[in-house]
Amino acid sequence: MSTTPVRVVSVSVTSRRLALLGLASVGVILVGMVAAAIPYHGHAAESYSPLNHFVSELGEIAGSRLAWAFNLGLILGGMGLGSFLLLLVDRFEGPFRIALVVVGVAAGISGTLVGVYPMDYLLTHRIVSSILFLTGWLVAAIFSLRLLVRHLPGMPRWLLVPGGVVVAVSVTFIAVYSTYRPANPDGPIANRPADFWSVPFLEWASLLSLLAWFVCVSLVLLRERSE
Repeated sequence: MSTTPVRVVSVSVTSRRLALLGLASVGVILVGMVAAAIPYHGHAAESYSPLNHFVSELGEIAGSRLAWAFNLGLILGGMGLGSFLLLLVDRFEGPFRIALVVVGVAAGISGTLVGVYPMDYLLTHRIVSSILFLTGWLVAAIFSLRLLVRHLPGMPRWLLVPGGVVVAVSVTFIAVYSTYRPANPDGPIANRPADFWSVPFLEWASLLSLLAWFVCVSLVLLRERSE
């Protein structure tokens, strides 16, 4: 009986093209973030700062002048990174393959939906953003665990470092966020610290570490092509 794994996506791509997909997807997300952050003026006429503003505030139509740029970046980037994971998973087998497909699809879809349902649709936004942060770090965790258990062809073990950072930062963020109780759960943030707030800062750290992990994996794929 053949043990060859069934392809998840019946599209064959080179390592270079897969790498470029990953890098382009991360780039689109970052460009959307920067574009929305520069002209941002919040409900209190404040400028945007990742030190005390949540990521999703950039996409709030009622409070962000270029919310569309942020949301469009998430939609395109989320679809791109979801596709990246489905193509990358062909290098896996067994339970690791199944697990990565499940969390990869969940993270990709939820990341896209965060852009479709910004904070203006608060209930739906909270659901999809929670799924994103609960599954996003699992992508790096499953990949790293597979790399730790057994060598993955073409993937150097130094990728365990950015993978471990994603896990550590994301778990810390989830733990801290679970204690957050907003003064006004259904309206603008009324008790925002002026300089530094650990909750949104850790959210930014969690998201950026995950995007950095995608960049690291993409660069490995790009180097694989050049060798």
